[in-house]
Amino acid sequence: MMGMREVFGADSGRVQPLTLVECVNRGLKHNYDVRIEQLNTVIAQYNLMGANGAYEPVFNFRAGEQLLTVPGGIDPKKSGLDSPYELTTDSVGVGISGVLPTGLQYGIEATSSRLREITDFSTVPGALFFYPPSGIRSTNQFTSAAAITLQQPLLRDLWIDRAREVIAVNRKNLKMSEMGLRWRMMNLVYSIQQNYHDLAYFQRKVQVDEQAVTLVEQLLIGTRRQVAVGKAPSIDIQQVESQFESAKARAVASQEVLSKQRNALRNLISSDYRTQTDSALEAAEESIPVPSAYDRTEGWRSALERRPDLAELRLDLEKQGILVRFQFNQLFPSLNLVGGYGLQSQENSTEASLADVRDRSKPQYGFGVVLSIPLSGNQAARNSYRAGKVAKEQLVLRLRKLEQAVLVQVEDSLNQVQSVYHRAEATRRSRHYAEVALKGEQQKLADGASTLFFVLQSQQKLAEAQTAEIRAQADYWIAVAQLELNEGRTLEKNGIQVRLE
Repeated sequence: MMGMREVFGADSGRVQPLTLVECVNRGLKHNYDVRIEQLNTVIAQYNLMGANGAYEPVFNFRAGEQLLTVPGGIDPKKSGLDSPYELTTDSVGVGISGVLPTGLQYGIEATSSRLREITDFSTVPGALFFYPPSGIRSTNQFTSAAAITLQQPLLRDLWIDRAREVIAVNRKNLKMSEMGLRWRMMNLVYSIQQNYHDLAYFQRKVQVDEQAVTLVEQLLIGTRRQVAVGKAPSIDIQQVESQFESAKARAVASQEVLSKQRNALRNLISSDYRTQTDSALEAAEESIPVPSAYDRTEGWRSALERRPDLAELRLDLEKQGILVRFQFNQLFPSLNLVGGYGLQSQENSTEASLADVRDRSKPQYGFGVVLSIPLSGNQAARNSYRAGKVAKEQLVLRLRKLEQAVLVQVEDSLNQVQSVYHRAEATRRSRHYAEVALKGEQQKLADGASTLFFVLQSQQKLAEAQTAEIRAQADYWIAVAQLELNEGRTLEKNGIQVRLE
């Protein structure tokens, strides 16, 4: 039998027995699908923080110089010529602008500028007398100002605007990503449970097949002895040898499937497959089916309340509701209340102009309303709103469809758990009777009251009964795991808590 094990080199190394809890913990830590889903949550968090940046104040600074050169010319409304001049404006300004969550737009600004004008009156008679020595006049004007401006929407963009819509949608996206992570984790736990119980089944299946080979081998040895002393015909050897080779073939096939099953589980619970292939994973637990009481109504209630995929779809429906609310708001005309207050001064020096602003001696203010109505009936907004409402109705139907599918899944799982439990009990009794029957046939053969055919047949039936029993046991616990998944209780049943920062 060692020869069959050596066919699968990866499984012939160090054995690594693991409990189901250990496999689940490793999977939640290393599985790539879960790690990818976790990053979706991180992305959603960054998107939400970025959306909140819409309310960050913006600091503005500007400084510069402008030069305007105007050549001389003739103005028919005036006598004589317009003198050429150069106007230089040096300015500097700072300000803060932004928007509040109420939709109020604000701006605060302070500026200071110097206007310097150089006019050439040299062609004007008498200019040299007024502007010696070359008829050039140079003037300077210093201006300082401080002002605050406000604009508050009264209809469109009042209770929701684009910034608030984006923030609300990103909040829903964050919660949806969290539900997506929970659902991914639950499905991973179920996949690990399924593969773990299948691994336990194939481990025991290999043992059953090896036991069958041993039984046939013992019978073959005994038959050869009987033929050698003339107590049995030589044809009996061929019959037993045929059964022996068939049993070995089944054992080799079971070893191959077991190796694949180990790889499947290893892929779920590790992030570096190459470092895990030197040891053979082995299920350290073999659980016997235990009868449990299940309530269909309670299962339905649990599924509707706890299933993350349902919660994610409900959040998607709420997100669509936010979009419809925004689209409805955009149907209204734009009516904005505007106002501003400022201080401004023009003096012959910067110090003097700043002093006027500081003393608030020359205030300026204004207020009013601005109404803007699309003349075409706002067709774009109206049709967007209608499309949004239809999309919301579509999501409602999808939610109802999924809720109904979930109820069906729970009921099917309940029926499957009960059915597989009864199958496990029946196969247990069948295996017991097959053991008794084999012992009886072996005794009858020893007494000369039976033939090799019936003994071989009893051995085959025992192997089939043992295989059916361990298959039913594995199927039972897989069905229980499926029920827990469909009811949304996988994480709770396995003591897993999801903490999201």
